[in-house]
Amino acid sequence: MATPRVDAVVPTPLRVEARDGAVALSGALVFDTAPDALTRSLALVPAAGPLVIDLTAVSHTDSAALALLVEWRRAAQRRGVALELRGLPSQLGALAAATGLDELVGRASAG
Repeated sequence: MATPRVDAVVPTPLRVEARDGAVALSGALVFDTAPDALTRSLALVPAAGPLVIDLTAVSHTDSAALALLVEWRRAAQRRGVALELRGLPSQLGALAAATGLDELVGRASAG
């Protein structure tokens, strides 16, 4: 039986909830949590108004979180509404810049 690495990071479980007119996420937004985050977040989006995603309490992200931003943008476009990102983690902003998707993040944050 393998011994867990001492330096291994155990991600905080992801929570997705409606709060203050936004879909608020908290915890790790990573490969293991992103598919569920997409399903749960879209189920909580109000029928009218912009798609507002609050990432203020997200503790950790990886490239799956970036893919999730693209999916949220597509969902907003299908609904004909703006995507507004609140509290974008710096780690996710840096990843977007490194992959050439910083325009998507900037546009979404601006609404």
